[in-house]
Amino acid sequence: MRVLIAAGGTGGHIFPATVFGRWIEAHRGASVSYLSGARPLEEEIYKAQGIAPHKLSLEGSPLGVRSPVRILRRFLGLLKSMGETVRCLARTRPEVCFLFGGYVSFPPLLLCKVKKIPVVIHEQNAVAGRVTRLASRMGASVASGWSECLGVRKPFSHVGIPVRPPGRVPRLDALHSLGLNCTAEGTWVGVIGGSLGSRSLVEKALLAAASFEKRGIDVKFLFLGEQPDGPLPQNVHFVGRRWDMNPFYSLCDVLACRAGGSTLAEAMAWGIPAVAVPWEGAAEGHQERNARCFAESGGGIVWRESGDGSLEDAIERLFSEGRRSSLKKPKDCVCPLLWSLIHPQRGAESGLGQIPLI
Repeated sequence: MRVLIAAGGTGGHIFPATVFGRWIEAHRGASVSYLSGARPLEEEIYKAQGIAPHKLSLEGSPLGVRSPVRILRRFLGLLKSMGETVRCLARTRPEVCFLFGGYVSFPPLLLCKVKKIPVVIHEQNAVAGRVTRLASRMGASVASGWSECLGVRKPFSHVGIPVRPPGRVPRLDALHSLGLNCTAEGTWVGVIGGSLGSRSLVEKALLAAASFEKRGIDVKFLFLGEQPDGPLPQNVHFVGRRWDMNPFYSLCDVLACRAGGSTLAEAMAWGIPAVAVPWEGAAEGHQERNARCFAESGGGIVWRESGDGSLEDAIERLFSEGRRSSLKKPKDCVCPLLWSLIHPQRGAESGLGQIPLI
């Protein structure tokens, strides 16, 4: 079967897409092509995985900016990307298209409707994005990463979020891989601000690290991202931006992270309790809803930057509470559940099943 997967924007969209794509290549014998946007970050993430996607001349939604010049530029990019998507569909001739949300999904969604190509859209957040809502209204099958998917027409399928398979390594090997020159003893707190980074979360985590150091408590902080200027506490380590997360997660006892759907799903897959810190500027509060679903699933606790005390207190609370319950869904069933939205009802020749022809 020929499958086209559209994913772009950030790692939160791209990693679930590539995990799923590789699974259907290995387990269903599918021929998979990818469609991405034009942001340098997207190219970097795909290149790190050895994937060369078809690229659209699109850097974001025209609805996501305020500058008239940028709005015009993005509208022109959207028009150009329509033609590029037509050519991509002609080259790849997909029998089904899987969309993983974000602005990149808009052109293939519309053109698959015109060409009567079945579509499944996967939403990683508990609040559906604009393209997911549009796809739902157009009758596409919607797969949700969480038990709720606000903004879409029911029914939707709760399948979970595809994540990179955990590959735990010994702590000493993890230290060496990350280029760290320190002991592995003590408790390690991993700080993740998402693939776009988060200055405010980093600042609050540095304050927490300094407080633990001042109190003589052996807690080390491991930051994923670029090191800021100025002196740092002795218990702080920055490892830059990385796409191979196994050494990082192998060191972490707990996490303090933004509440992107894919990041929280990886924390649950690894069994690392986390302080989920919703980004207050997230569209329609989707990170707040993600964090609530995560906490209700037993993954950790929610801490808000305004009004919830200090991050240090939240981390100590997590130390004492730990992981409250096990996952509700086996982590290895996500890809089969997502693929099962294609079931053999349209005949043995196509094997596509009841995906709505939007």
